[in-house]
Amino acid sequence: MPTQAECEQPAGEGARVKNLIAIAVVVVVGLLAFNYFQTGEFSLKPGGGMSDEERELNRLKGEFRRAAQAYRQAGRAAGLSGLDTTSDAEAAIQTVAGVERDVRALKKRTNDPKVKEQADQLLAEIKKYREEVG
Repeated sequence: MPTQAECEQPAGEGARVKNLIAIAVVVVVGLLAFNYFQTGEFSLKPGGGMSDEERELNRLKGEFRRAAQAYRQAGRAAGLSGLDTTSDAEAAIQTVAGVERDVRALKKRTNDPKVKEQADQLLAEIKKYREEVG
């Protein structure tokens, strides 16, 4: 029969195991959150189970949102500092126009109803954005 000293774990080893488990949980939760914000789905695998067309549409959605953010930042910078940021704003508007063109082309060539629906949603979002910025 083992003695009490043999049965007890060293205090530091138990803490290390707990720390490793905590780190693993944080990594998994972080990966799930990252993938959710990129794809809109909870998955450990980036782009898990998505078709090429869905990945392209997600890329275009991200590109649109970055351009819209850049346009807003250019407006704020111009308002706060009085600097001429028209080139930044124009570049953002051109990016949005390119994204809109690419989404329309993707919608025409796809047969996937899910992709068509998501493309319609993105086109509606782009239309609303264009109305807001004039």
